[in-house]
Amino acid sequence: MSDSSKKSRFIGILIIVTIIIVFGIFFIPDIFNGSHNNDSVPVDSTITNKRDTAKRIDTNFLKAIVSDEDTNERIIRVSEKSDLGVEYQIDDKAGKSVRRVFTGRRINIAVIGVDARLGTRSKRADANHVISILIDQGIVEITSLPRDTPVDIGMPDTSGQNKLTILYAKGQKGYFEEVARMAGLDRIHYYVELGFSQAMGIIELLGFKDPHSTLQVLRSRKGLGGDDYQRCYNQGQFIRQMLLKHFGKLTGFFGDILLRGGLALINTNITYDKAKDIINKLNNKGFPKNDTSVTVKVRPPIMLNYKVYDFSNQEIITQLEKRIERFNENNGEIDTTTGEVVHTSYKVAPRLWNAIKQSIKDTARNSLRVIGNLRTYFDQRAWLQVSDKNDREKIREQICILLMSAYTKMKKPTQADEVRALIDAEKKVFSVPLQ
Repeated sequence: MSDSSKKSRFIGILIIVTIIIVFGIFFIPDIFNGSHNNDSVPVDSTITNKRDTAKRIDTNFLKAIVSDEDTNERIIRVSEKSDLGVEYQIDDKAGKSVRRVFTGRRINIAVIGVDARLGTRSKRADANHVISILIDQGIVEITSLPRDTPVDIGMPDTSGQNKLTILYAKGQKGYFEEVARMAGLDRIHYYVELGFSQAMGIIELLGFKDPHSTLQVLRSRKGLGGDDYQRCYNQGQFIRQMLLKHFGKLTGFFGDILLRGGLALINTNITYDKAKDIINKLNNKGFPKNDTSVTVKVRPPIMLNYKVYDFSNQEIITQLEKRIERFNENNGEIDTTTGEVVHTSYKVAPRLWNAIKQSIKDTARNSLRVIGNLRTYFDQRAWLQVSDKNDREKIREQICILLMSAYTKMKKPTQADEVRALIDAEKKVFSVPLQ
């Protein structure tokens, strides 16, 4: 046999062996699990690289957030009887180590809830989610990531600082890269960042009469007898339920007002035109076709039976809030990092009025100090924490006028116009509440 024939035969055998290996990795697990490949539907493929999966799950972290007793109970037994006296369903798929494989374009948006104190700029990522929009299928996947997931940020192991929540404070670039890796995505295209005040504004806009209670439930880790995994799942599930319930309103008569106002309430690099384009493309695909059009998964993957609460039901929110309050009273705990604070230790409105009064004194002679006093409150939309709406509107208008005056005196008309535009958009959006 000639050398060229031997070479051709060797290449042929190599190709066959490669095909067999690929088939074994991607299809054999599906065959044994009863999955079927259909070009018209998403296909689940099991991740079989156990070494890589184990590397992503720190056992000490798992023990810290889920007790051995709770883990065993939730993996072995699926119970729909709530120990909280609140009805819920079970999601046993969100923590599975599988990924849905799609062809087509993805738009990945990181959603970060920061825990910056009122008036301070330092921030950590208290809530971490990725909304992955599959434009060609008209499907949305939400990946929720626990805040304390171990991440190597170069700190000593004994510092307790090597966590996802700390990584965001170090810079967005590294954070986005890590979040994309954990979610199994190529990259993060856009981001949405919002703090406590902004979250309360969004929740109020969604039609909740008591935004503070709803946010308290979504931020609670210990109070509901759960853990960091259940908490981030609750947040992802809330996003899912609100998308399914309210998406149609973004394409309706008040769609533009709602979209512009919503963008005005948050910090984001998504422009109005880009957001409108995404909404139109999803709408053209008939989104949402049904409840499965939006799914939630939690990463790193840990097999837990997640409790699915109906967050659109105010009665359930009230019941969950009472459970949290009882927990706080019985344990005497106030944990600001996990949302167990029932009431803030200071009143927001008096603090904002004090800042306004000081800025009025400074406005004639020190515009830079006015901006320093008020800009952080403005960026946080701090007035949205003020429950009295008349007082809230007065505070918002005073901050707007003082900032615009300061920017104008410093010959920065663009910044002055930006302030007024954001305030006007906020006013309009709250005139069209989502019910």
